[in-house]
Amino acid sequence: MDLECTMDEQDVVVLDTGSGYLKVGFSGEDAPRAVLPTVITTMTIDRTREEESALGDSTTQAKTKDFFGDKALQHFGQANAKVTRPVLRGEIQEVQLASSAYKDALENLWDHTFRNVLGIEQEELPILIADPLPLGQSTYAARQWVAEVMFERFKMKSLAIFNTAVLSLFSTGRTRGLVVESGEGLTQAVPVFEGYAIPHAINRINLAGADITAKVQKMMETAAVGAEYATNPQVMEALKERVCAVALDADSVTNGHDTADQEAKSFELPDGTVIQIGADIRMGAPEILFGGGESVQKICIDSIETCDVDLRQDLLRQCVVAGGTSMLPGLAPRLKKELVKLLPKEVAGIMDVCADSQRRYAAWIGGSMFASLSTFDVVAISRQEWEDGKGDARSLVARKTF
Repeated sequence: MDLECTMDEQDVVVLDTGSGYLKVGFSGEDAPRAVLPTVITTMTIDRTREEESALGDSTTQAKTKDFFGDKALQHFGQANAKVTRPVLRGEIQEVQLASSAYKDALENLWDHTFRNVLGIEQEELPILIADPLPLGQSTYAARQWVAEVMFERFKMKSLAIFNTAVLSLFSTGRTRGLVVESGEGLTQAVPVFEGYAIPHAINRINLAGADITAKVQKMMETAAVGAEYATNPQVMEALKERVCAVALDADSVTNGHDTADQEAKSFELPDGTVIQIGADIRMGAPEILFGGGESVQKICIDSIETCDVDLRQDLLRQCVVAGGTSMLPGLAPRLKKELVKLLPKEVAGIMDVCADSQRRYAAWIGGSMFASLSTFDVVAISRQEWEDGKGDARSLVARKTF
């Protein structure tokens, strides 16, 4: 992809709706303006007498109210609460159905994000959307639906949809390399050449941050102190983020070596109790990414070997980790060590894994950077193009999204 490096002064909304968190802001900014959980909680509430009187109906009726993001999490576990997670393992749930509660919930979350979080009216604003899935048969329906929502409901001026791995790589100033993305619900290895993901060489596993949290929960159920919080996903996620790390060697998790990595770490529970989390939990839980038949190093090797021989050295020299789970201390060195073990000796020496300090939001940052370029207007679907081509929206989306 040729990049015209002229900066454009127009404001472009940059939106990355992940399995765990939604990131949103404007082009040219260094970080998202807002990060909120991709969760909607619908509360069923009885109408008050005043409301019944105003409606002219004396029969008690229930009404519903939606809560978004952090406020949605506050209502978890309540009897009158319905929790909806519209994005699972990187994919919009039930997107191929004509009518879906998941799609409705996601539309409402986007509406809340635009109006209440960013404080904008969407009409006549361009938008760039980050999508973790490569363009292909399985993504046509999702991208077509997203385009319809953005143009028909939110009246956007133009729309660009880019693969998150391409944007993550772009955030580091590169246009070719191997991107290893690991977020809340999905870990994937994506080879990128000159700004384009190579679809047939993308490999993924359904193991990521949510699975590490679940492993922590299971291990904490038998803990001497703190077991009562094992069923609280927010507490377990906080524990994971604050004390978990990836061991450089799998054997060191269980062999009892007396090193700094093996020391227990303190974690404060919501009731103020401070507990010690041993290496068996804090370093054992992330091992699910590296062990078993499916592993992050295996999908990397599979992706590299699927690519043309002439491209492989670029992938080895420029392997970039991105996403929230990549923030686990020790993940990048461990990945490099595992890959070197699997590579032929003649190329193992050039293997390098880059862990940029801003990798948690790498896809969003890359989107912010790209949307600032004049190239954005060239690759985006304009409103006029949508009006002219929406009769064959599938073809339009396939031709003009990346």
